[in-house]
This record gives sequence, structure tokens and C-alpha cells, in this order.
Amino acid sequence: MKNKISAAILISGGVLMNSGCSTATPSKEGMYFPDQQEICCRLKENPYKPLFPAAADRKAWNRISPDVRAGLIKAAEKGMKKPWPLLSAKDYMKFRRDGERKAYETPYWEKRFRMVDLTLAECCEYKGRFTDEIIEGIWQILSEPVWCTPAHEGLPEKELLPDPGRFKIDIFSAATGRLLCDVLALLEPELAAKSPFLVQRLKMELMRRIIEPAEKLNDENTWWFCGRNNWTPWCASNLIGCAVYLLNDQPERLAGFINTYLGISRRFYDRYPDDGGCNEGPSYWRHAPGKLIQLLHLLDHRLGMNGKMFDDSKLKRMCEYLPGMNLSGSFFLSASDAAPRIPANAQFLAFTAGLVKSSSMMALAQRLKNTAPAASKVTELDGALATLFTTVPAKQLSAALPAVNYWYNMGVCILREKPESPEKGTVVSLKGGHNAESHNHLDLGHFTLMHRNKPLIIDVGSGVYTAVTFSSKRYTLWNNNSTGHNAPRFDGNGQMPDVRTSPLSEPKFKAQVILENDSVASTVLDNAYPESVGMTSLKRTISLDRKTGNVSVRDTAAVKGKKTVEITLFSAVEPLFFDAKTVKWKKAVLTVNGLTVKSVVPEDRLDDAMKKNWKKLWRIELAGEIDRTGSWNLDFDVNQ
Repeated sequence: MKNKISAAILISGGVLMNSGCSTATPSKEGMYFPDQQEICCRLKENPYKPLFPAAADRKAWNRISPDVRAGLIKAAEKGMKKPWPLLSAKDYMKFRRDGERKAYETPYWEKRFRMVDLTLAECCEYKGRFTDEIIEGIWQILSEPVWCTPAHEGLPEKELLPDPGRFKIDIFSAATGRLLCDVLALLEPELAAKSPFLVQRLKMELMRRIIEPAEKLNDENTWWFCGRNNWTPWCASNLIGCAVYLLNDQPERLAGFINTYLGISRRFYDRYPDDGGCNEGPSYWRHAPGKLIQLLHLLDHRLGMNGKMFDDSKLKRMCEYLPGMNLSGSFFLSASDAAPRIPANAQFLAFTAGLVKSSSMMALAQRLKNTAPAASKVTELDGALATLFTTVPAKQLSAALPAVNYWYNMGVCILREKPESPEKGTVVSLKGGHNAESHNHLDLGHFTLMHRNKPLIIDVGSGVYTAVTFSSKRYTLWNNNSTGHNAPRFDGNGQMPDVRTSPLSEPKFKAQVILENDSVASTVLDNAYPESVGMTSLKRTISLDRKTGNVSVRDTAAVKGKKTVEITLFSAVEPLFFDAKTVKWKKAVLTVNGLTVKSVVPEDRLDDAMKKNWKKLWRIELAGEIDRTGSWNLDFDVNQ
């Protein structure tokens, strides 16, 4: 009897102590960010448990379908036939000398791709066949002088190689640390059985290269602490993942570390627009809200929060941005540096949908279900594991998309003629926002048009990243500047980027998109151009005829004096004919009023990234004149 009473007291005491851990206040949207006191309390009350099953948990790994396991094993076997790639000083120096990123980054990523493949294959087979090659991979990565890539190192002028006295934390060094910690989380006993010194060295290097440098970062010395783009959750998620594994026996130190990086993640969340829109484009969703989701999943698990960190309406909107940006089929709006198809696979979307309880995200996962559960060329184990241990529900949800998606803060509107089957009708978009966005292009007022799942008028999106891409010369790249978008230019002059004095300063060049009704959206571009352009007012209105699928784009402008007007359209569908007033495709005709069609030519400036996205593009040049005031129409008849 005495033992039973004591046990009851212990149980009730544990419950009281655990409930006493809750010291933070939820946000107005419901988001719960525990403070440092609560984090420390919960770390002590909740013993460490792996986020995903370790390799030794054979029941869990054997539940993965035999076909998937066989595919992962085959990928690792294929990689083992090749030598490990070399990271050379000459290739590192190419970034400074030539602006070349791929020479160093290609072998850098190949090592990490192979580490993921080998680790997953060993977890699937569990015969030790891949262990020596995993050890070789660890050895190779530990032998790299730094894990930060040259594009992010911030080298002093005329310096060609990294500073040996520091380890800089960037998105890729943090991801490398997390990858190696996840290898340990899955296979530490098996690796230690081969060489305890290797495991000891790996942990020492992770502390030296990741944990200790990360503990020295703060608002004054680290720009991405401000929470303005994907770097914040991307770094924070991986850094906390490292700390949870490496500092588990130091709860006070770990609590301080988590508090710092959860704190900057909260800044990211707080700065995010209320409509949930990601101004970096859908390609970057995976590394912005997607990384925040992974961070919250890790902490919810480690701190024993029981889903408390996902009960938030704004977080759900941040996730449902992605299905909203799905134009039709597998096409997404490729605004800013985004691509027309997203890298996130179906299982990861289903993983996210389950956490935030989103039916639209789950429906998107089902539409993209043909994606491999653990696709090749994956560099992060935590994401791969989320896909492997998530199943897309077999019961089909509705494939319908909304007739209208409108992000009033972000400044994007999408109108669909046939929401129940968008790929059978017309889909148009209109972009506003501001020209200080992360991954910004000079694209205020840009519109796109899909018809029957064909990209008739498109946003080119990003090219291959080089040293120029994120430099002061960014807008010399044609696809980033006004000539690469279809807002009007006046006397050859278009929009300009914002130069902000701080990440929180108000942007100068901006445009709000207004949804007038479910068929008409407009944007006033009066504040989208510098005064030197001589444009005093400009409004673009895009109208969708829901009975026919036809689209009309009307611009009304006022300028100082007489000016030439130019508009450049890009099409991924080959035009068959054009004259001064029309452009004809197989199933659509553009009629131009107020301007003249000057030329229709194949776009010959496509780089490898653009060709991967579009294969071929055609450039349509329109031009005319305006004397003080004027207007012009672009009318698309799709009933051909």
C-alpha cells in the first residue's frame, strides 16, 4: 500500500511539475513560443528521444515499403561506384576570380547527396554494407577547411580563400552540421563500434564549427538575425537540430541556445505578412515556412508540447500559401527567383498538412503524389526522413482550387476560370509588392496567363546563381530587371530596386494589388517607378471573362510630355503568326490596341537554369507612343 501511495505521489508530482513548465503567453493567432525558463524546465522533464527512428529500430524501418527501400539501396550502390569528389582550392578561388559558384558547389553538394543516400540505405538494409563508405563520407566532410560556401563567406577584398581563424555560420554550413548530427542520431552506435575515435572527432568538430560559433552570434554581428527572409528559419532549424543532439547533457546551455534561435524564428514569424504570403516565391517556401515547420516539429517533440506549437491560424495561412500559388497542374507562379515547379515533394507536403491540419495542402500533396518519397539529390536527412515516415492518404480530396487567391499584404492575385479543374481553363495572375523584397525582381505590375495548362504568358523566374546574382550588379541580369518583365517601360526606362537603410525601413517603390471582384484585379503603379522615368500615374487592370476564359489587360498612364512605351511579353508556347496588331498561337490570339507588335523572336539568352524550367521561350516586343496621357489594351481570345 505504501508503495502504491508513493507511486501516486510521484505521478501527480510529475504532472504538476510538467504543467508548471508552461510560463509563456500565446500570440494573438495562437502561436505558442516557450520562453527560456519553460524550455529549460521541459528539457529536464522530457528525456531525449530521437525525432525519427534510429537504424536499430527495425520494426519502424521495415514498415517502409520494400520498393522504396530497394530504391534507396540502389541509389547508394550506384554512388559507391564513383570516387568521392574533390573540393579544390582552385575551384574555391573561381568564385572571387570569375563569379563562378558551380565549380566548387557541385562537388560540395555531391558529397552531401551521397551521405544522405548511404545513410538511408544502411538504415533500410542494416547489414553494415554501407558503414565504411559512410565513415569515408564523414572523413571527407571533416577534411573540408570550411563548410561555408565561397558565395556566403564574405571574403575581404582581394582575398581568395577563407579565414582560418573562424568558422562562419551560413545556411549551408548549418545544414552540413545538421546532416552529420542526423547521421549520428541514426547510426552512432554502429559507427562507434567501428571507431569510437571517429565519433569523438566528429562531435568535437561539430562543437568547434557549429555550436561554439553559433553561440557567439547576435543582432550586431549577424544580418539574418533580423528575421527578414528564409535564412532565419533555415539556419535556426539546423542549428537547433545540432544543439538538441550535442548539448543534451547540458540542459541550461541547451535552453539558452534554443531560446536564441527560437527567438529569431519568432521574429521571422512576426515579420511575416498576415496573409501568409511568401514574397520569395513558391520555390523558397520549402526553406522559409517549410523550415519553420521543421523547427517547430523538432521542438514540439523534444519539449513534449503535444502539438501545442502548431495550433496557430497564421502558421496555417503561411503553409496554405503554397497550394494557393499552384496555377494549374504542376505549374506554380514563378515570381522573383522562383521556378515554375517546386522542389518540395508530396510526402513533405503531407507531413506539413498533418501538422497544421490543412486540407488544401494535403490535396496539393495528392496532386503531386508521383514524386519519389525520398528523391535523389537530397542534402538534408531530416527532410528525407519526414518524407519516408509520412504517407499521403489514399482517400482523394477535391482537386479543386479556389476561383480566387488574393494575398493583400504580399500583393499577388490569381484568378481561375475553372476552379474545379484549372488545367482545363484560363488562369491569370497579377503581381504587386515592392522592389525591396527578398529575391526581388523588378516585376511590379507583371501578369501571367495559363490556358489549358499551357504557359502562354510567363514570368521567366531565376537563372543560374553566380556572384552577380546577389551583388550590386543583380539588376544587370535581364531576367531580373524591367526588360525581363511585362510592366511598361517609358523611353527605355523601367523600375528600379529599393536601397533600404535597414531591413525594417519602408520600401520606396511599391504597388498594391486590389481585387475588385472575382473576375477583375488591378494595381496602381504610381509609386513603382523613380521620378526620373517621367511617369506620373499608371494603372493596370486585368479582367477574366468567366464565361469564355478570355482575358483583357488594360493600362492607363500619364507621363511628362511625349514618351515611347515598350512592353515585353515572354511565352513558353510557340507563336505561329504575328502582324502589327496580333499574335497567334495554336489555341489563342492576342490582339493589341494602342500599341504595335514590333517583333516575335525565340529567346536566345536562356541559361541552364532557365532551359531546365522552360526549354524554349519566345519574346514578344510591343511598342508605341504616349503624349501626356493614354491607354492600351492587350486582349487574349482563347476560344480558338
